[in-house]
Amino acid sequence: MKRKICLLIGLCIALFSSDLFARQEMKVLSYNVLKGLQQDSLIQEEYIHWVDSLSPDIIAYEEMNGFTQKSLEEFAAKYGHPYAVQSKIEGFPVALSSKYPIVNVQKVVDNMWHAYLYANINHVHVFVIHFSPFSYKKRQQEVRQVLAHAATLPQDEKIMIMGDFNSMASSDAAQLTDAMVAGMRENERKHDHIRNLNNGQVDYSVTDAMKEAGFLDSYWLKNKTFMPSVTTKKYGKPARRIDFLWVNKSLAKQVKSSTIIHDKATDHLSDHYPVFVVLDL
Repeated sequence: MKRKICLLIGLCIALFSSDLFARQEMKVLSYNVLKGLQQDSLIQEEYIHWVDSLSPDIIAYEEMNGFTQKSLEEFAAKYGHPYAVQSKIEGFPVALSSKYPIVNVQKVVDNMWHAYLYANINHVHVFVIHFSPFSYKKRQQEVRQVLAHAATLPQDEKIMIMGDFNSMASSDAAQLTDAMVAGMRENERKHDHIRNLNNGQVDYSVTDAMKEAGFLDSYWLKNKTFMPSVTTKKYGKPARRIDFLWVNKSLAKQVKSSTIIHDKATDHLSDHYPVFVVLDL
């Protein structure tokens, strides 16, 4: 009898523990932090205080200028992330920090304007990207490379691709005014190295490629009204969304919330607002 009771108690504990694990949240932040939070110690300290209150489990960074692997690890430790990895030292690195071990890391610099990172974190496949700011044709090449990499992974597993795409989505087309497009045309007339328009029109091919590959825009999974990610109030008028967190179908059903954080801190910490997604794992 005692043996049966012990077995029953053990089964209840196992089921309860399993249920708790099944309802575990994972909070993910993706943030272009403007040249390493402008390499300003006061701004970095303000960011640490801000992100500590948010307590994300994973942070994907773009523009971690001025950081090394060692300084990134020290920086991440200040807000409770014992794991961190950076794509490169020079230029505009992307990076990851996490409460969980970051494993199977791949740092891809070849054929990329900046770089991208791939890793597995807590059984989720994670890509951090930062595409070209100047050429839609280069971005087309970059997204093809990232998607080809993602296609090698088991498609029934959880995959997310996030970062600064420097591209807009057709789902946001209504937000683009004639004046904004005219400004882009004028910018290209003045600067030969800038070719973001495709035959004088806004190019949606990069984000369309994400959708065609079966990825879903986490923002529109959970929202009905538009929010811009650039630029922040300090640097201009918030008007466009070029920062995304895309999920595959295996992960989409576990997106609990998705937002772009506009608050007093993010109004000036960078020229981008961060994307924040909560997953119910």
